[in-house]
Amino acid sequence: MTAPLLQVQQLSRHFRLPRERLAQPAPVLQALDDVSFTLSAGRNLGVVGESGSGKSTLARLVMALDQPTAGTVHFEGQDLHRLDAPALRRARLGLQMVFQDPYGSLDPRRPVGRSVAEPLALLPPMPLAEQAERVGAMLQAVGLGPADAQRYPHELSGGQRQRVAMARALVTRPRLIVADEPVSALDVSVQAQVLNLMRELQQRFGVSYLFISHDLTVVQWLCDDLLVLHHGRVVEQGETAAVLNDPRHPVTQALVQAARDGAGL
Repeated sequence: MTAPLLQVQQLSRHFRLPRERLAQPAPVLQALDDVSFTLSAGRNLGVVGESGSGKSTLARLVMALDQPTAGTVHFEGQDLHRLDAPALRRARLGLQMVFQDPYGSLDPRRPVGRSVAEPLALLPPMPLAEQAERVGAMLQAVGLGPADAQRYPHELSGGQRQRVAMARALVTRPRLIVADEPVSALDVSVQAQVLNLMRELQQRFGVSYLFISHDLTVVQWLCDDLLVLHHGRVVEQGETAAVLNDPRHPVTQALVQAARDGAGL
């Protein structure tokens, strides 16, 4: 039986906070608590919740950028948090991330082509001409031109910078992209362009998305399945249409109502 693309089991992340008094034990913040889900290849999972619900903590743990207090993250059958550094580097060929703020995640001192090429360091060494060809092809795939490789982040619009971020994430041909609020900083028309692009890229490259957002209208359009977080715990999950058409938990009901009030659902 083939392993799921991504399997998260009983994942928790607790943080010790500063003590208010020396004699008292340090308080603990349960940023994530006993979270489990499975993402199959070819499907997209949306993770929603209000600010502070644990969405970004989940993203960091899935990417093995932080260590869990408990639980496991298996990507293509490998427990990411038990891999040594070289094995984790190899695993990251298939696992990339797109952040909310593309300007903050691109080096302002270097042309965007160099930023797109950066993940190629995970691959066996290749000639510079081959690297440039691959970068140019990926920029074209996201709707930019090879000449854009020589431009700097400040010379691009927000939507163009997010396209560069997508090109960088896809340049190693990953199977999964963790997208943490990738369109929330963009205006509505540009959001639609980037979401359409993500759909096109999925069809072209066969990538799956773990898509983190506070916006149910975006998740409804892109994601097959939905997981709702509240104070670090999963309060509802299932197929997106089923959850949105019949939300059971008060948090989900409030998110759905807010989206409807904004004429999004």
